[in-house]
Amino acid sequence: MNSKKILIVDDDDNMREAMKETIVRMNVADVDTAVNGRDGYTKATSAVYDLIISDMRMPDIDGLTMFEMLKVTGIDTPVCFVTAFGSVNGAVEALKIGAYDYILKPFAPEVIEELITRTFELKSLGKLKSTEKRGTIYKSAYMAHVFSLAREVAKSEATVLITGESGTGKEVLARFIHENSLRADGAFIAVNCAAIPDNLLESELFGYEKGAFTGAVNRKLGKFESASGGTLLLDEIGEIPLHLQPKLLRVLQEKEIERLGGEKSQKINTRILATTNRDLREMAQEGTFREDLFYRLNVISMELPPLRDRKEDLPELVDFFVQKYSNINHKPAKDISAATMEALTKYNWPGNVRELEHTIERAVVLARGAKIEPNDLFLHGITVDSFKNREVAAVAVEPEKEVAPKTTPEVVAQAESQPPSVGKTIADMERELILNTLNQVEWNRTRAAEILGITVRTLRNKLHEYRDAGIELEGD
Repeated sequence: MNSKKILIVDDDDNMREAMKETIVRMNVADVDTAVNGRDGYTKATSAVYDLIISDMRMPDIDGLTMFEMLKVTGIDTPVCFVTAFGSVNGAVEALKIGAYDYILKPFAPEVIEELITRTFELKSLGKLKSTEKRGTIYKSAYMAHVFSLAREVAKSEATVLITGESGTGKEVLARFIHENSLRADGAFIAVNCAAIPDNLLESELFGYEKGAFTGAVNRKLGKFESASGGTLLLDEIGEIPLHLQPKLLRVLQEKEIERLGGEKSQKINTRILATTNRDLREMAQEGTFREDLFYRLNVISMELPPLRDRKEDLPELVDFFVQKYSNINHKPAKDISAATMEALTKYNWPGNVRELEHTIERAVVLARGAKIEPNDLFLHGITVDSFKNREVAAVAVEPEKEVAPKTTPEVVAQAESQPPSVGKTIADMERELILNTLNQVEWNRTRAAEILGITVRTLRNKLHEYRDAGIELEGD
């Protein structure tokens, strides 16, 4: 029996059971179900849950009404709504009054897995909304200056352009500015401009009217309107296509937008922040980014340095991530050995703080000794060779064992000269590594794939291979 509980509220039998099956396979929480909003309200007020996942549209009492009833009752369990594309506006309204998150139908099982992992991670840190505490973890004088400036900038309405390499924490700094602003009680919405196809980005940002194009059966608010009263972060702004840049410039200058298919402009009350890992000035000179838009974005510019230039912050960051992922994985927090800290300091960190976080998470999950040692880091990725080297190192530090009288010295010498991997095929070692990692993270495939450095699809295919070969898996 798990210590955490999740309630699924959905009037669709198939959807309700599919979500339950996904969560049960994760083996991180016990699952209760409710067949409608009234049933969900009764169960949510009769037991303590760590997360409620509810459909938006249900007969009699819909998801939003149930959520409002729970708030009145004093139930503060985080609620995530499941909604169809045409009901996104309702989900956004729910976010504004305190809902935790929403996901769009149809969705893959991995979306539910990521939602639950993120929710439990934030609960273990004592916060349901990610304020990214690591953003304030610093020791270097430059970072102290950055956050001091950010506090001052936060009090204004100025547009801020945050620059820096990928993984340096640009979104963390943007959230810090929002949370220290007069808009802190409003929504913070981040849009990754590089992740949305060009033909969808315009409707995502500006919204559209009913009938604007085939399939537009309802009006949809864009991100500029959804973030009204709060802050909109345009992440990777350098990826905005040229044909959309004049519309973005108009938003920044006039504080108004025009939905696709609309005939009138709509005033907005949204603060704009932007991030990029590209040189927008150079792009403007090359003609791939509008010069007037660059200057309009660049009212206040803040640059985050790469981790290799602020290594005095490493000990604090490492300690934070060790504590964080020890809590998440229900492990005692291990100390970092002097040799490990030296290895972390010498490494160049091309992936910056994001790479450091994943490295420490991997080490927390895979470390076997009393301390986290250099071989637990897998700084250059997990490969068969690195795994074999780690096994050899483990043999080297093991204390000598008493030899039974009938065992000859020659046999002992031969056994001690061979690492545990001798006699195993590469496929055996790969399977052992994959299954050990899955067991460590309680068969959370999304987290296991991230630690192993492979995609969830690749991991799923490997598990299918093992089942086809007749191997019984613990997660089944």
